[in-house]
Amino acid sequence: MDTWHFDSEFKDRFLSHFGDLDNETDGLLIHGENFQALNLLTEKYCESVKAIYIDPPYNTKGSPILYKNEYKDSAWMSLLADRISVSRILLSSNSTLCAAIDEVEAPYLWHLLQNLFGKENELGIAAVCTNISGVATPKKLGAAHEYAMFFGMTSDIKIGRLEWTEKQLKNYKEIDAKGHRFKWVNLRNDAGGPNKLRENSPRLFYPLFVNADTIRIPNMQWDEDTRQWQLLDTLNPDEIKVLPIQTNGTEVTWGYSVENVKEMVATSELYPSKDRNGNIRIRMKWYLKEEGILPKTWWDRNLYSAGIYGTSILSDMLGDNFAFPYPKSIYLVEDCLRVTSLGKNDAVLDYFGGSGTTAHATINLNRADGGNRKYILVEMGHHFDAVLKPRIKKAIYAEKWKDAKPVSRESRLSHIFKYQRIESYEDALNNIEFNETEDQNLLPDEHQLSYMLESGTRESPTLLNISELQAPFSYQLKIVKDMQTQQLDVDLPETFNYLLGLSVQTRQCLKDGERRYLVYRGTVRQKTVVIIWRETAGWKQQDFEQDYNFIQEHNLIEGANEVYVNSDSNVPEAKSLDPLFKRLMFQ
Repeated sequence: MDTWHFDSEFKDRFLSHFGDLDNETDGLLIHGENFQALNLLTEKYCESVKAIYIDPPYNTKGSPILYKNEYKDSAWMSLLADRISVSRILLSSNSTLCAAIDEVEAPYLWHLLQNLFGKENELGIAAVCTNISGVATPKKLGAAHEYAMFFGMTSDIKIGRLEWTEKQLKNYKEIDAKGHRFKWVNLRNDAGGPNKLRENSPRLFYPLFVNADTIRIPNMQWDEDTRQWQLLDTLNPDEIKVLPIQTNGTEVTWGYSVENVKEMVATSELYPSKDRNGNIRIRMKWYLKEEGILPKTWWDRNLYSAGIYGTSILSDMLGDNFAFPYPKSIYLVEDCLRVTSLGKNDAVLDYFGGSGTTAHATINLNRADGGNRKYILVEMGHHFDAVLKPRIKKAIYAEKWKDAKPVSRESRLSHIFKYQRIESYEDALNNIEFNETEDQNLLPDEHQLSYMLESGTRESPTLLNISELQAPFSYQLKIVKDMQTQQLDVDLPETFNYLLGLSVQTRQCLKDGERRYLVYRGTVRQKTVVIIWRETAGWKQQDFEQDYNFIQEHNLIEGANEVYVNSDSNVPEAKSLDPLFKRLMFQ
């Protein structure tokens, strides 16, 4: 259900049913310029985001997208530096940023991230095969890959694990009594590089006493002078001494120390057997790590193909009429989020939202493990309504789609997301109003423009006309849409919540006759805050007395550490939010 299609009275009643509104909201989509949006989010989401995933413009002719491409390198870096710097404010101390980029700007982005996060906090750069059919020319290699750059907020960050592929799982065919998968490997270190040789790791060269089905570690002591183990024990009649020596006579090492092998013998993880030549070998159980595999720098899963698992999946969901250039593979973004260690209750931010792949990937992760991960996406393009928003709705409704229809409805989720629009720079300019004054006319021509911008525009709608806060529910801006200028309502209460940093618990709408009260209760830096909005235009003293009685009668400020009201009030505990609103908008 989309509350946009209902009147404000229904929306008020519906939202009043939630006891912890922000916490119960799974996603936030913002339609607007990302630098403005990030600044708007800083108070409310400061240090609360666990991961950032961004897929910024690649700055090449080959990727014609909404953002301007072919910037000068310095201009492109400035674009990203400004946004990444602000977004770092939103990251918690154990957070990770992942940025996707191709080879054109990769060196510049790499140095920029090293500068912003520190070289010591670089977690690695993965080369990702996203287009195996990359077209080569006589003058240039065919681009078949791009990069995923991972940086942590501190050097203590640990990267997350990726899921095992089907090919990898096939190596773990055995299952023990507890249902754990494992494979048999040789205890002898045959593939350890130079360190596998006895002379390089002499402590790992020692005898094992073996009979038909048991292994025993003999008593021995280390001789530092000779750099070898001295036996203090003898073989039993049915035992054979086994050393880590390859069939060609090369003396190598065991894969584990004496102490570790003792533990493995005690837990029955080692077994003697014979190879095809009758030589005794020691096999050990190598268990599959259920949590996944640590990632390397080369990612080549077929599922990362942007064409098949990006474009095709989006077409299946929305139909061929809703084309979007270069959507990422949903499975690639899922794996990038796994590597950032995005936990079940963590939030991810993407301020180059595109077609919404990051939100879709987050929903998929929650569907797979019952998690409660949240997402914040910012996108400025017109496809916000045509592609991004409907994609998220459909991702919630069903996991798989074909020809814009759900394949199955069994995987529907309970989910709430909020979408909002913020004014553009063009909107701000359209709403500047100049009030000519006598003082202005007395100024020399070269100073008049500066004066007009500072003083003559002070009461413009775009600069928050405080006098209009007496009628907060009808505050409007002129917005140009589809080449037409429209007067649209602005949600001042929601804007103030962001600026104050209010984590909303409840949103209530009450009526006192014809008077509408919109009351927010939530927390700011662990303080309980109540914000009360009502229409006060034309109020007289008796109206403020009635307002006081209504607030007291309904216990609207009970338990609050701070209380704010628009305009003024007779409530002793309440402060007028008007000057604070103005200051927070422009500080």
